[in-house]
Amino acid sequence: MTYICQTFGEDFKKIRENKNYTQQYVAKDAMARSTYTKFEMGSIVPTITKYFEVLNNLDMSHEEFNYIHNDYQLQGKDAILYQFRTIAINSDLKILFKVKETAKIYLTEHKDNVIQDIFDICSALITLSKTNDLTQAAPHAEKVWHRIAQLDKWYLTELHLLNNILFFFDFDTSLLISKRALVELENYDHFHEATALKLAYSMNLIYLLMENKNYIQALEKADNLIALSKKNGRYRMLGVLYVRKGIVLTKLGKTESELWIKKGFYLLEAIEDFSLKEELKKEIVYYLDHYSGEESK
Repeated sequence: MTYICQTFGEDFKKIRENKNYTQQYVAKDAMARSTYTKFEMGSIVPTITKYFEVLNNLDMSHEEFNYIHNDYQLQGKDAILYQFRTIAINSDLKILFKVKETAKIYLTEHKDNVIQDIFDICSALITLSKTNDLTQAAPHAEKVWHRIAQLDKWYLTELHLLNNILFFFDFDTSLLISKRALVELENYDHFHEATALKLAYSMNLIYLLMENKNYIQALEKADNLIALSKKNGRYRMLGVLYVRKGIVLTKLGKTESELWIKKGFYLLEAIEDFSLKEELKKEIVYYLDHYSGEESK
């Protein structure tokens, strides 16, 4: 976590000069120019309010400034959070072990609920990958859910955490989490990060409905998400949705099911995501044990 210290003044000066901004321009509405001069010289430390006002005048977020201050590198908690947000449930074990170990080292010196959650989630995913046994993996995920379930409101950090453990719980709990998460995400319409999360939760909800054999609602959700995926240019997700829509239509006895499965595979081939295509073939066999396999070639 970043603290405002004297060395920040040098970075503010360098950024300001690179932007061709005057001290008067950067100090406006935040502090007197003479006060800002002292800040750049390192003789005073501004309040957190003044710090954010000056950053705003520099057209910069705290996250970007912190990154620049650390020589364009992520450190500590920021690095762990970044690594964690790149993890998918089927992530490579090496990545999971790396994030878990980094979180473990961090926790030896800091008490931090979120990093502890990340450690437990990695433990759950690693256990599941190695044993393929939910009963062994679930207790790690349940620690995370126990903490977050007590919160009155979920923010983006909590929503990221929960998205990684949905499938460790029974259907009703997973469905509850997904629906509440989508409601919470409605508050973040203007955040790009939230858009990706909303799509991920919506995709998970379709899978949960399919697992519960609620194919009519799954089809409705799939059609809605197909439109959103097209709008946001999410072609990988679109390929998955086409295939899952084909599976659902087959379950509902619709004749056009094969067309949607073929469309999904054609799209994944076009973006050269052959590994995902192979995973979806397994999903087809899982849901359609009578399936001939011709459509998945």
